[in-house]
Amino acid sequence: MKNELENIYHSKINNLNFLLVDITYRKPHLHFVIELAFVLEGLGTVTTQENFFEITAGQAIIFNSCQVHELSSSDSMKLLILQFSSEIFKIIFPQLDKIYFESHPFNLENQPETLKLLLQAALSYFADDKNNSLRTHGYTSLLLDRLLSISEYSILSSSEQNKLMDLQERMERISSYIHENYDHKISLEMIASHEGLSRTYFSHFFKSNFGINFNEYLNKIRSEKARTLLSSSKDNLLNIAYMCGFSDIRTLNTAFVKSYGVLPKDFRKNNVLFPNLNYMTFNQDKIDNQVFYSDRGSLDILQYYLEKQF
Repeated sequence: MKNELENIYHSKINNLNFLLVDITYRKPHLHFVIELAFVLEGLGTVTTQENFFEITAGQAIIFNSCQVHELSSSDSMKLLILQFSSEIFKIIFPQLDKIYFESHPFNLENQPETLKLLLQAALSYFADDKNNSLRTHGYTSLLLDRLLSISEYSILSSSEQNKLMDLQERMERISSYIHENYDHKISLEMIASHEGLSRTYFSHFFKSNFGINFNEYLNKIRSEKARTLLSSSKDNLLNIAYMCGFSDIRTLNTAFVKSYGVLPKDFRKNNVLFPNLNYMTFNQDKIDNQVFYSDRGSLDILQYYLEKQF
């Protein structure tokens, strides 16, 4: 089971990655890169820490390294995602390690120069030619310069940086443990004890940094797994409940209704929420509901969008 810490593989350019993806649901996760998510089509919600935002076509949001975030849409959102490490700017702009972006949606279509740089960087990334790495780095540098001029952020002191690093390490340990053991009996008390914290303190810590309380978080993950099994297997409800960590069908029903507003048996029968689910692809842990576009498909879609906007 792949844990919540998302491993970013830079298959084309070191420390820099572009994705074009349709997302119906992306579970709470974090990664050691800065991420810019731009909505080309659709609308949905973003949950990060204790904040909940609606986000729609034309808007973007920035997530800091190791900042937990969750994406959801009743249909799907088409997102252009840029992920980059501060390592690529270490020599020319080492101050990036001290910058902490305010994560809330902002309108990028009202910033045509910035939007065009984002699209040009992405098109260079997906292009199949020998100079795409150089051009992509150049456009991304210009894009970061523009983002710093239009985005809200704070500069961390040395002590704040150290505290943030300690926080990130603790969040990584917690998230890894939950995603590796969600199908077993786990509790707030167990993880609090493992971290050497009191139950009360850990409860507040979890809610403040993961955005929801521990049981809600655990049930969301278990319900997502159940949704996938309901769509892709013929296992009965009791077996699905056990495979997802629920003690019985009743607890599965309660959590599933809270997440999706429909009973598991009705979801399986009618596929109420996701009529095109059978055409969706899933990552290794079969929790998320997202489809990634190929380089060729990404090029075609982004070129069309660029021509439409400019």
